[in-house]
Amino acid sequence: MKTLLTLAGIGLLLLACKSKTATYTVQSRTLNEAVYASGEIMPEAYYFLKANSADLLLKVPVKEGDNVKQNEILAVLGTPSQLEQVDILHRQVALAGSNAQAGSAALTELKNRIALAKTQQEQDALNADRYTELAKSKAVSEKDAEQARVQAASSATQYKTLQDQYKSLQNDLSGKLLQAQQQLAATSQSREGKVLKSPVDGRVYKVYLKTGELAQLNDPIVMVGIPGRFKLELLVDERDISKIRLDQKVYFETDVYKGKQFVATVNKIIPLLQKESRSFQVEAAVQDTALFYPQSSVEANIVVRERVTGLVVPSDYLMKGDSVYLQQGKELHKTAVVTGIRSGDWVEIKSGLKAGDVVAIKEGR
Repeated sequence: MKTLLTLAGIGLLLLACKSKTATYTVQSRTLNEAVYASGEIMPEAYYFLKANSADLLLKVPVKEGDNVKQNEILAVLGTPSQLEQVDILHRQVALAGSNAQAGSAALTELKNRIALAKTQQEQDALNADRYTELAKSKAVSEKDAEQARVQAASSATQYKTLQDQYKSLQNDLSGKLLQAQQQLAATSQSREGKVLKSPVDGRVYKVYLKTGELAQLNDPIVMVGIPGRFKLELLVDERDISKIRLDQKVYFETDVYKGKQFVATVNKIIPLLQKESRSFQVEAAVQDTALFYPQSSVEANIVVRERVTGLVVPSDYLMKGDSVYLQQGKELHKTAVVTGIRSGDWVEIKSGLKAGDVVAIKEGR
Protein backbone atom coordinates (compact mmCIF):
# COMPACT_ATOMS: atom_id res chain seq x y z
CA MET A 1 0.00 0.00 0.00
CA LYS A 2 1.76 3.15 -1.17
CA THR A 3 -0.67 6.06 -1.30
CA LEU A 4 -3.10 6.89 1.49
CA LEU A 5 -3.55 10.66 1.47
CA THR A 6 -3.33 12.03 -2.08
CA LEU A 7 -5.98 14.73 -2.41
CA ALA A 8 -8.93 14.10 -4.73
CA GLY A 9 -8.21 15.20 -8.23
CA ILE A 10 -4.42 15.31 -7.81
CA GLY A 11 -2.45 12.74 -9.73
CA LEU A 12 1.25 12.26 -9.99
CA LEU A 13 2.34 14.08 -13.16
CA LEU A 14 5.45 12.36 -14.38
CA LEU A 15 6.84 13.44 -17.69
CA ALA A 16 7.88 9.93 -18.56
CA CYS A 17 9.28 9.67 -22.03
CA LYS A 18 11.43 7.40 -24.06
CA SER A 19 14.56 9.41 -23.22
CA LYS A 20 16.86 8.49 -20.39
CA THR A 21 15.70 11.41 -18.18
CA ALA A 22 12.23 12.16 -16.76
CA THR A 23 11.55 15.70 -15.51
CA TYR A 24 9.12 17.57 -13.30
CA THR A 25 8.50 21.30 -12.98
CA VAL A 26 8.41 22.41 -9.35
CA GLN A 27 5.10 24.02 -8.39
CA SER A 28 2.84 24.66 -5.39
CA ARG A 29 0.28 22.11 -4.32
CA THR A 30 -2.03 21.57 -1.38
CA LEU A 31 -1.11 18.67 0.87
CA ASN A 32 -2.11 17.03 4.11
CA GLU A 33 0.63 16.41 6.66
CA ALA A 34 0.30 12.94 8.12
CA VAL A 35 2.11 10.49 10.36
CA TYR A 36 2.42 6.91 9.17
CA ALA A 37 1.28 4.13 11.49
CA SER A 38 0.70 0.40 11.21
CA GLY A 39 -1.20 -2.07 13.35
CA GLU A 40 -4.35 -4.14 13.34
CA ILE A 41 -8.10 -3.76 13.53
CA MET A 42 -9.96 -5.12 16.56
CA PRO A 43 -13.50 -5.04 17.99
CA GLU A 44 -14.18 -1.91 20.03
CA ALA A 45 -14.41 -4.15 23.11
CA TYR A 46 -12.87 -7.62 23.18
CA TYR A 47 -11.59 -10.16 25.68
CA PHE A 48 -9.16 -13.06 25.61
CA LEU A 49 -10.37 -15.77 27.99
CA LYS A 50 -7.25 -17.52 29.29
CA ALA A 51 -6.23 -20.52 31.37
CA ASN A 52 -5.05 -19.64 34.91
CA SER A 53 -3.04 -22.85 35.09
CA ALA A 54 -1.98 -25.75 32.87
CA ASP A 55 -5.18 -27.74 32.29
CA LEU A 56 -6.92 -30.03 29.86
CA LEU A 57 -9.60 -28.40 27.71
CA LEU A 58 -12.65 -30.55 28.44
CA LYS A 59 -15.24 -28.90 26.24
CA VAL A 60 -15.95 -25.85 24.12
CA PRO A 61 -19.74 -25.58 23.63
CA VAL A 62 -19.40 -22.70 21.12
CA LYS A 63 -17.78 -22.19 17.72
CA GLU A 64 -16.30 -19.22 15.90
CA GLY A 65 -18.96 -16.80 14.71
CA ASP A 66 -21.50 -17.77 17.39
CA ASN A 67 -23.40 -14.98 19.13
CA VAL A 68 -23.29 -15.48 22.89
CA LYS A 69 -24.93 -13.99 25.98
CA GLN A 70 -23.21 -12.57 29.03
CA ASN A 71 -22.21 -15.34 31.51
CA GLU A 72 -22.73 -18.04 28.88
CA ILE A 73 -20.17 -20.83 29.27
CA LEU A 74 -17.61 -20.74 26.46
CA ALA A 75 -15.06 -23.31 27.66
CA VAL A 76 -14.48 -25.76 30.52
CA LEU A 77 -11.02 -26.78 31.75
CA GLY A 78 -9.96 -29.55 34.11
CA THR A 79 -10.41 -33.32 34.28
CA PRO A 80 -13.56 -35.44 33.90
CA SER A 81 -13.33 -36.48 37.58
CA GLN A 82 -13.35 -32.83 38.67
CA LEU A 83 -16.48 -32.19 36.67
CA GLU A 84 -18.10 -35.31 38.14
CA GLN A 85 -17.18 -34.15 41.65
CA VAL A 86 -18.90 -30.81 41.07
CA ASP A 87 -22.00 -32.59 39.73
CA ILE A 88 -22.07 -34.85 42.80
CA LEU A 89 -21.80 -31.88 45.14
CA HIS A 90 -24.60 -30.10 43.31
CA ARG A 91 -26.80 -33.17 43.80
CA GLN A 92 -25.82 -33.39 47.48
CA VAL A 93 -26.79 -29.75 48.02
CA ALA A 94 -30.12 -30.33 46.27
CA LEU A 95 -30.81 -33.45 48.39
CA ALA A 96 -29.79 -31.75 51.63
CA GLY A 97 -31.96 -28.76 50.77
CA SER A 98 -34.92 -31.02 50.08
CA ASN A 99 -34.43 -32.88 53.40
CA ALA A 100 -34.18 -29.60 55.33
CA GLN A 101 -37.53 -28.33 54.05
CA ALA A 102 -40.47 -28.43 56.45
CA GLY A 103 -42.36 -30.76 54.13
CA SER A 104 -39.58 -33.37 53.90
CA ALA A 105 -40.45 -37.01 54.67
CA ALA A 106 -38.38 -37.19 57.88
CA LEU A 107 -39.75 -33.96 59.36
CA THR A 108 -43.31 -34.72 58.29
CA GLU A 109 -43.21 -38.18 59.95
CA LEU A 110 -41.93 -36.67 63.20
CA LYS A 111 -44.45 -33.87 63.02
CA ASN A 112 -47.26 -36.43 62.78
CA ARG A 113 -45.92 -38.25 65.84
CA ILE A 114 -45.84 -34.95 67.73
CA ALA A 115 -49.48 -34.29 66.82
CA LEU A 116 -50.49 -37.73 68.13
CA ALA A 117 -48.42 -37.24 71.28
CA LYS A 118 -50.07 -33.88 71.89
CA THR A 119 -53.53 -35.42 71.59
CA GLN A 120 -52.53 -38.24 73.97
CA GLN A 121 -51.01 -35.78 76.45
CA GLU A 122 -54.20 -33.67 76.47
CA GLN A 123 -56.40 -36.75 77.01
CA ASP A 124 -54.19 -38.11 79.80
CA ALA A 125 -54.13 -34.70 81.53
CA LEU A 126 -57.94 -34.54 81.53
CA ASN A 127 -58.16 -38.13 82.77
CA ALA A 128 -55.72 -37.40 85.63
CA ASP A 129 -57.75 -34.36 86.72
CA ARG A 130 -60.97 -36.41 86.64
CA TYR A 131 -59.51 -39.29 88.68
CA THR A 132 -58.09 -36.85 91.21
CA GLU A 133 -61.55 -35.34 91.79
CA LEU A 134 -63.19 -38.77 91.98
CA ALA A 135 -60.63 -39.90 94.57
CA LYS A 136 -61.62 -37.02 96.80
CA SER A 137 -65.20 -38.40 96.97
CA LYS A 138 -63.91 -41.96 97.31
CA ALA A 139 -65.48 -42.84 93.93
CA VAL A 140 -62.12 -44.30 92.87
CA SER A 141 -59.15 -45.36 94.88
CA GLU A 142 -56.20 -43.03 95.48
CA LYS A 143 -54.02 -45.63 93.79
CA ASP A 144 -56.03 -45.33 90.55
CA ALA A 145 -55.84 -41.53 90.73
CA GLU A 146 -52.06 -41.65 91.23
CA GLN A 147 -51.70 -44.02 88.28
CA ALA A 148 -53.69 -41.59 86.10
CA ARG A 149 -51.40 -38.71 87.16
CA VAL A 150 -48.29 -40.78 86.37
CA GLN A 151 -49.69 -41.56 82.90
CA ALA A 152 -50.40 -37.87 82.28
CA ALA A 153 -46.83 -36.96 83.29
CA SER A 154 -45.44 -39.66 81.03
CA SER A 155 -47.50 -38.40 78.08
CA ALA A 156 -46.30 -34.83 78.70
CA THR A 157 -42.68 -36.04 78.78
CA GLN A 158 -43.16 -37.96 75.53
CA TYR A 159 -44.72 -34.90 73.86
CA LYS A 160 -41.81 -32.68 75.02
CA THR A 161 -39.25 -35.29 73.90
CA LEU A 162 -40.72 -35.47 70.41
CA GLN A 163 -40.70 -31.65 70.14
CA ASP A 164 -37.03 -31.62 71.14
CA GLN A 165 -36.33 -34.36 68.58
CA TYR A 166 -38.01 -32.26 65.89
CA LYS A 167 -35.83 -29.23 66.65
CA SER A 168 -32.74 -31.42 66.80
CA LEU A 169 -33.56 -33.02 63.44
CA GLN A 170 -34.20 -29.61 61.92
CA ASN A 171 -30.80 -28.39 63.13
CA ASP A 172 -29.09 -31.57 61.92
CA LEU A 173 -30.62 -31.34 58.43
CA SER A 174 -29.84 -27.61 58.20
CA GLY A 175 -26.27 -28.37 59.26
CA LYS A 176 -25.92 -31.02 56.55
CA LEU A 177 -27.26 -28.54 53.99
CA LEU A 178 -24.75 -25.91 55.13
CA GLN A 179 -21.92 -28.46 55.02
CA ALA A 180 -22.86 -29.53 51.50
CA GLN A 181 -23.05 -25.89 50.41
CA GLN A 182 -19.63 -25.17 51.93
CA GLN A 183 -18.09 -28.16 50.15
CA LEU A 184 -19.62 -27.03 46.86
CA ALA A 185 -18.42 -23.44 47.41
CA ALA A 186 -14.88 -24.62 48.23
CA THR A 187 -14.77 -26.85 45.16
CA SER A 188 -16.28 -24.16 42.96
CA GLN A 189 -13.72 -21.65 44.24
CA SER A 190 -10.89 -24.03 43.40
CA ARG A 191 -12.34 -24.29 39.91
CA GLU A 192 -12.56 -20.55 39.36
CA GLY A 193 -10.89 -19.87 36.06
CA LYS A 194 -11.70 -23.40 34.88
CA VAL A 195 -15.17 -22.50 33.65
CA LEU A 196 -14.76 -19.59 31.23
CA LYS A 197 -17.86 -17.45 30.73
CA SER A 198 -18.54 -14.61 28.32
CA PRO A 199 -18.16 -11.21 30.03
CA VAL A 200 -20.50 -9.57 27.48
CA ASP A 201 -23.28 -10.13 25.01
CA GLY A 202 -21.12 -10.55 21.94
CA ARG A 203 -19.61 -12.82 19.30
CA VAL A 204 -17.00 -15.56 19.43
CA TYR A 205 -14.21 -14.44 17.10
CA LYS A 206 -11.65 -17.15 17.75
CA VAL A 207 -11.35 -20.53 19.46
CA TYR A 208 -7.64 -21.21 19.87
CA LEU A 209 -7.62 -24.81 21.15
CA LYS A 210 -9.55 -27.99 20.47
CA THR A 211 -11.25 -30.25 23.03
CA GLY A 212 -8.70 -32.55 24.60
CA GLU A 213 -5.72 -30.24 24.05
CA LEU A 214 -3.59 -29.01 26.92
CA ALA A 215 -3.86 -25.31 27.72
CA GLN A 216 -0.79 -23.75 29.31
CA LEU A 217 -0.84 -20.94 31.88
CA ASN A 218 -2.22 -17.72 30.30
CA ASP A 219 -2.85 -19.44 26.97
CA PRO A 220 -5.83 -17.77 25.22
CA ILE A 221 -8.71 -20.22 24.85
CA VAL A 222 -11.43 -18.05 23.33
CA MET A 223 -11.58 -14.50 22.00
CA VAL A 224 -14.98 -12.84 22.36
CA GLY A 225 -15.97 -9.28 21.51
CA ILE A 226 -18.83 -6.92 20.82
CA PRO A 227 -19.62 -7.00 17.09
CA GLY A 228 -20.50 -4.06 14.89
CA ARG A 229 -18.00 -1.49 16.18
CA PHE A 230 -14.25 -1.63 15.65
CA LYS A 231 -11.08 0.21 16.56
CA LEU A 232 -7.53 0.44 15.27
CA GLU A 233 -4.60 -0.45 17.49
CA LEU A 234 -1.71 1.39 15.86
CA LEU A 235 2.00 1.80 16.55
CA VAL A 236 3.47 5.27 16.06
CA ASP A 237 7.23 5.88 15.96
CA GLU A 238 8.55 7.69 19.04
CA ARG A 239 9.81 10.51 16.80
CA ASP A 240 6.25 11.26 15.67
CA ILE A 241 4.20 10.76 18.83
CA SER A 242 4.42 14.45 19.83
CA LYS A 243 2.37 15.31 16.73
CA ILE A 244 -0.54 13.04 17.65
CA ARG A 245 -3.65 14.52 19.28
CA LEU A 246 -7.09 13.20 20.18
CA ASP A 247 -9.79 13.53 17.49
CA GLN A 248 -7.31 13.58 14.59
CA LYS A 249 -8.54 11.86 11.44
CA VAL A 250 -7.01 8.55 10.43
CA TYR A 251 -7.16 7.18 6.89
CA PHE A 252 -6.40 3.49 6.70
CA GLU A 253 -6.41 0.48 4.41
CA THR A 254 -6.52 -3.23 5.09
CA ASP A 255 -5.64 -6.08 2.75
CA VAL A 256 -9.09 -7.58 3.38
CA TYR A 257 -10.52 -4.71 1.30
CA LYS A 258 -7.52 -4.05 -0.91
CA GLY A 259 -7.54 -0.63 -2.56
CA LYS A 260 -10.38 0.75 -0.42
CA GLN A 261 -9.78 3.52 2.11
CA PHE A 262 -11.57 3.87 5.45
CA VAL A 263 -11.74 6.57 8.13
CA ALA A 264 -11.17 6.48 11.89
CA THR A 265 -10.64 9.04 14.67
CA VAL A 266 -7.90 9.02 17.31
CA ASN A 267 -9.54 8.46 20.70
CA LYS A 268 -6.73 7.12 22.87
CA ILE A 269 -2.99 7.69 23.17
CA ILE A 270 -1.15 5.30 25.49
CA PRO A 271 1.82 7.29 26.88
CA LEU A 272 4.11 4.31 27.44
CA LEU A 273 7.00 3.59 25.10
CA GLN A 274 7.20 0.02 23.83
CA LYS A 275 10.93 -0.55 24.08
CA GLU A 276 11.07 -3.42 21.58
CA SER A 277 9.67 -1.37 18.71
CA ARG A 278 10.54 2.14 20.04
CA SER A 279 6.94 3.14 19.39
CA PHE A 280 3.75 4.21 21.17
CA GLN A 281 0.32 2.62 20.88
CA VAL A 282 -2.51 4.79 19.58
CA GLU A 283 -6.14 3.73 19.29
CA ALA A 284 -8.67 5.09 16.82
CA ALA A 285 -12.42 4.50 16.59
CA VAL A 286 -13.42 3.25 13.14
CA GLN A 287 -16.17 5.37 11.58
CA ASP A 288 -17.15 2.91 8.84
CA THR A 289 -19.62 0.08 9.37
CA ALA A 290 -18.04 -2.46 7.02
CA LEU A 291 -17.63 -6.06 8.17
CA PHE A 292 -14.07 -6.00 9.43
CA TYR A 293 -12.10 -9.01 10.59
CA PRO A 294 -10.30 -8.77 13.95
CA GLN A 295 -6.50 -8.86 13.90
CA SER A 296 -6.41 -7.93 10.21
CA SER A 297 -3.32 -5.83 9.53
CA VAL A 298 -3.77 -2.16 8.61
CA GLU A 299 -1.61 0.67 7.35
CA ALA A 300 -2.70 4.16 8.23
CA ASN A 301 -1.92 7.85 8.02
CA ILE A 302 -2.87 10.08 10.93
CA VAL A 303 -3.59 13.58 9.64
CA VAL A 304 -1.79 16.16 11.78
CA ARG A 305 -2.27 19.18 9.45
CA GLU A 306 -4.77 19.58 6.62
CA ARG A 307 -4.54 21.61 3.40
CA VAL A 308 -0.99 22.92 3.71
CA THR A 309 0.19 24.73 0.55
CA GLY A 310 3.82 24.55 -0.48
CA LEU A 311 6.31 23.73 -3.21
CA VAL A 312 6.42 20.00 -3.88
CA VAL A 313 8.23 17.40 -5.93
CA PRO A 314 7.31 13.75 -6.48
CA SER A 315 8.97 11.57 -3.85
CA ASP A 316 10.64 9.53 -6.62
CA TYR A 317 12.78 12.58 -7.51
CA LEU A 318 14.21 12.89 -4.01
CA MET A 319 17.52 11.10 -3.45
CA LYS A 320 19.18 9.95 -0.26
CA GLY A 321 20.48 12.81 1.80
CA ASP A 322 17.59 15.03 0.65
CA SER A 323 18.95 16.13 -2.70
CA VAL A 324 17.60 16.35 -6.26
CA TYR A 325 18.97 16.70 -9.78
CA LEU A 326 18.23 20.25 -10.90
CA GLN A 327 18.14 20.69 -14.68
CA GLN A 328 19.97 23.77 -15.93
CA GLY A 329 20.02 23.85 -19.69
CA LYS A 330 21.15 20.43 -20.83
CA GLU A 331 23.06 19.70 -17.65
CA LEU A 332 21.92 18.17 -14.37
CA HIS A 333 23.31 19.48 -11.10
CA LYS A 334 22.88 17.66 -7.77
CA THR A 335 21.26 20.16 -5.41
CA ALA A 336 20.61 19.84 -1.66
CA VAL A 337 17.09 20.67 -0.46
CA VAL A 338 15.31 20.99 2.87
CA THR A 339 12.17 18.86 2.97
CA GLY A 340 8.98 19.28 4.94
CA ILE A 341 5.70 17.39 4.71
CA ARG A 342 5.66 13.98 3.09
CA SER A 343 2.20 12.99 1.88
CA GLY A 344 1.76 9.93 -0.26
CA ASP A 345 3.78 10.42 -3.45
CA TRP A 346 4.65 14.07 -2.68
CA VAL A 347 7.39 15.78 -0.69
CA GLU A 348 7.29 19.43 0.37
CA ILE A 349 10.43 21.44 -0.48
CA LYS A 350 11.00 24.17 2.11
CA SER A 351 14.22 25.51 0.59
CA GLY A 352 16.71 24.75 -2.17
CA LEU A 353 14.23 25.04 -5.06
CA LYS A 354 11.79 27.64 -6.37
CA ALA A 355 8.62 27.47 -8.42
CA GLY A 356 9.39 26.77 -12.06
CA ASP A 357 12.63 24.89 -11.44
CA VAL A 358 12.88 21.62 -13.35
CA VAL A 359 14.07 18.53 -11.51
CA ALA A 360 14.94 15.23 -13.11
CA ILE A 361 15.31 11.55 -12.48
CA LYS A 362 18.67 10.42 -13.79
CA GLU A 363 18.70 6.85 -15.05
CA GLY A 364 21.06 4.66 -13.08
CA ARG A 365 21.48 7.18 -10.27
